[in-house]
Order: sequence, then structure tokens, then C-alpha cells
Amino acid sequence: MKIKKVYICSSCGASHAKWQGQCSSCGKWNSLIEDAVAEVSEKQRRALTEFSSPAITLDKAFEIKTEKKKTGLGEFDRALGGGFIKGQITLLAGPPGIGKSTLMLEAAGLIAKDGDKCLYVSGEESCQQVSSRAARLSISDSRIYLLSETNLLKISEEIKKIKPAVVVIDSIQTVYHPEIGSASGGMAQIRECAAELLRLSKQNSISLFILGHITKEGDLAGPKLLEHMVDTVLYFESEKNGAYRIVRAQKNRFGPADEIGIFEMTSSGLISAPDAFSFSAQEKDAVCGRARTVFFEGSRPMPAEVEALVNRTFYPYPRRVFNGIENARAQMLVAAVEKNTGLRFDSQDIFAGVKGGLKTKDTAADLAFCAAMISSLTDIAVKGDCAFLGEVGILAGVSMCPYISQRIAELDRRGFRKVFVPAGFKEKQKFDIEIIKVSDLRELHSLLKSHK
Repeated sequence: MKIKKVYICSSCGASHAKWQGQCSSCGKWNSLIEDAVAEVSEKQRRALTEFSSPAITLDKAFEIKTEKKKTGLGEFDRALGGGFIKGQITLLAGPPGIGKSTLMLEAAGLIAKDGDKCLYVSGEESCQQVSSRAARLSISDSRIYLLSETNLLKISEEIKKIKPAVVVIDSIQTVYHPEIGSASGGMAQIRECAAELLRLSKQNSISLFILGHITKEGDLAGPKLLEHMVDTVLYFESEKNGAYRIVRAQKNRFGPADEIGIFEMTSSGLISAPDAFSFSAQEKDAVCGRARTVFFEGSRPMPAEVEALVNRTFYPYPRRVFNGIENARAQMLVAAVEKNTGLRFDSQDIFAGVKGGLKTKDTAADLAFCAAMISSLTDIAVKGDCAFLGEVGILAGVSMCPYISQRIAELDRRGFRKVFVPAGFKEKQKFDIEIIKVSDLRELHSLLKSHK
């Protein structure tokens, strides 16, 4: 077998005969990494996916039912879009130590308890180490098989012999194909191993969960092609104080791609925490610089607090620090408030963010952000049972945001008394909460003063 040197793009997976500063396929700079691959003859060369089915008409395809099966972990099932199906390939990526192995071992335990065989393949730990973690998590089931192996051919043999319904690969960076002449974790190895596992999964209707590491830049370690090959991509991340873990869907061929699942790390493992970032509307004390709103993450309405601290600066240039809100959008909102309310921020430091370390791009939080800044600067206290919903434009107009009725219903359910909404909102159902309509930021400033 002849080995040749190639340069593979870490962003798109394209191979190049020699190194160059910019990838000619995706245009990314300094992304080519040297690798060694085996030259394959035309007879040996295989397609990326070697599974196929005869052509059928579309009306017949509708008759093929795909039933979703739940893992038993409520928040994980939510992130998956309600569960997984046979033959689905899910990539779970996250930094080291965040709890990927713990999460998948817990899911395997619940799936096995439901009667399905599970094969947990670990390339980083021995079977004894995995079993000791399982003992700490109180997982013990004869339908869970453990395999400590990195050779892809041996893993394939075990899968064919055991015939499990679910396979977990922990992690793809440790698996290698003996016919590929490069080290495990390289671009060629990851691509070929993932393609082989994909073929095996689709041909045998096996649900496959692949664990992957991420780089310091926050991207998946390995070729970007890996994300395109799988059906579902989930990113496991930690909010700032480390108490909660968030599984965020980035891609999902069998469900919504914007769902999240929230977990809390405890001594007994990861537990679902659907109300981790919520608060009580009974906290009615009026506070300066705090405004409440409702984000939407997929199908989940999430009440959240936006906090702002506006204080006289002691520096030549005022500081602007924003957490959980896009910096460019926050700067625009500051300018819109200053331009249209007569309030001055040129000599004020502004520190603002979403409480609990949450990050959002939901524009429904704009009105709450502006209310928190106005409240902090003018010392107008906002009551805890009051919320703000609406998108704010460059010209300070307050416009509608998606799912506004569902957001109001969530606030109503939680016992809020007042909600500020765009003037264009038309009430199609009866709410017990008082609805106050706002057309622009100038009117918001006046209403805040009158509702002291």
C-alpha cells in the first residue's frame, strides 16, 4: 500500500496536493493541515455511502412511517426534537470534561431499561473505568455491552455480532481504520471512520451516537464534512458558573434545529433541569436596572432577566460590556435610546447582560434591554411582576416579534401582572395579565415614569 502526503482543510475537508495559505474550496485562511493517506486503486475505492434503495413514488414514500423513540432523558429528547429514530446518526460535540460520556451512559441505561440492546464503545477509557462510572450513576443492565476498542474493523465485527439497537462511539477522534495510513484523529481517519460507521448504521437500522471533541475556537475537531454526513448535530456547552449544561441543536434532519436541553451536574450525574433559569413572579420588589422578558429557544418559552448597570464613568472613553446579547445590536439599542429619549450615555459606563449566563439572539428581548438601561440611568424601579416584549428598530420603533401570544401566555401562567408589548399587537385571546402597548422608546420612557 502506497502512502502519500496531502493537506486537508480543517473547515471543509477538501484535500490539496501541496500547502497553500488559503483553501481554494471554502476560502478559509491557514486551515490546511498535513496528513498522510493511503493511495487506493479504482477497484478498492468505495463510495462515501454504500447503502441504497429502489426508486419509489412520493405517495408510497409517505406510507413509510418513522416512529421516534425516546431516550428517557426529557431534556435530551427535547434537544433531539422529541426523540430519535432507527438509523439516525447523532453527533454530540463538546469540550473535554463537560459530561458527554456521562450523558450518553445515562441515556444508554434508560434505553436498555426499555428493552433495547446498547453497545457503548470507548476508545478513551477501559471497560473497568466505564463500569465504575456506571456504578456511580446506579446503571446496571445486562442489555448494555461495553467495548474498549479503537480499531474500526473490530468495532464493526462486534456490532454485527451483538446486533444492538443503539451504538455509542466515545469518541470519533480515537477510532482509526487500519487501512488508512495516518494517525487516529487525523482528517482522513475521521472522515473514513465516520463514513464506515454511517454505512453500517444505515444498512442495519442502528441508531448511532458519535461523541466528538471541539477545538479551542469552539469548532468540531476534524473535517467540517463530518457535520454534513450525520443527521443531527448537538453541541454540549456550559454556562458561565458551570452549574448547568446546555445541549443545543445545530442541525436536525428529523426535527427542529433550534431546540435546547438544560441539565444540572450533580454528584449522581446529569439531571434534567427544565426550569433552571426561571424565576418567580412573586418576587415583586421593584428594582432599578432589571427588566424581565421571554426568550424562545426552539419550542421552549424561557422567562429571563435582563440586567443593566449604568454608572458615571471615570475613564476618557465610557465602557460598554454586554453579556448574552450581541454586541453590535446592544450598541445600536444604546444609540436608539439616547437619540429618542433625551437621555445621555456619553459619560456613563454600561454593563448589561442576561442573568444566569444565557445567550440569545432573540430580538424580543430588545424592549427589556432598553427598559433596563432607562431604569438604571433614571433610577426608575421596575416591579418584578412586569415584563417587556418587542423588537426595537434603529429608528426606535417597537415592532412585533414571533410567538408573542405564546410569550404572553407563559407570563400569564407564571403570575405576571403587566406586560409591555408593541402597539401593533392584536389580542386574539383573553389574558388575565394587563397588556400595555408601546409604539416607540419615547413612549416607553414616559410609561416607565408613570408606572413607578
